[in-house]
Amino acid sequence: METPEDATLSALIRQHATRHAPPDALAERIRAALPNTAPVPSAGPFARWRRALESLALYGAGVATAWVAASMLLVTPAPDSKIQEEVTASHVRSLLADHLSDIHATNHHTVKPWFAGKVDFSPPVIDLADEGFPMSGGRLDYLEGRTVAALVYGHGSHVINLFVWPADAGQGGAQPPRLSTRQGYNLAHWTAAGMNAWAISDVDATELQAFAELVRTRMGAAGSPQ
Repeated sequence: METPEDATLSALIRQHATRHAPPDALAERIRAALPNTAPVPSAGPFARWRRALESLALYGAGVATAWVAASMLLVTPAPDSKIQEEVTASHVRSLLADHLSDIHATNHHTVKPWFAGKVDFSPPVIDLADEGFPMSGGRLDYLEGRTVAALVYGHGSHVINLFVWPADAGQGGAQPPRLSTRQGYNLAHWTAAGMNAWAISDVDATELQAFAELVRTRMGAAGSPQ
């Protein structure tokens, strides 16, 4: 009986798997492995049986290739999956350990200079209190194998962690926020002014979107926000 997993895999094969003709060398090896004790006449039941067996063997090789390709589609993670996992883990750790901030301050005049000498870039530190997202401080964190800046904002009783670090050269130009969810948290990712930015919180997705748009606009407007 076909299981749901088998049905899913079959659908993926039909939709995505590339069908390849087996190479000539494989066909020759299959033919060499078949009984060949006497010349096979070009017609007759045995000839038809042998040709059918050869075709079945070649078809099986092609199906095996398609199943491998489909299996890779099932197990290969999305490009952002790993960083989403890291961002979520850092957010949860900051809440569980009650270590949201290394520096507690509500304005960029205090927070921005604190990062000097601690990271090899100047993070965008933006006041959003008037827009309903007051800043409470910042800290150092570790994502994608490097030290990053984590800025802490609030919205009502909710905490928003904003992680920023320089974007890689191959990431292209500015990109608008893209929303996703992981383990019950909403995440927003965008790039602006040469920076990678990830925001995460348990606030409503529309509120996180508004926060992300505010930060991205301020980052892009100034190039290097003050």
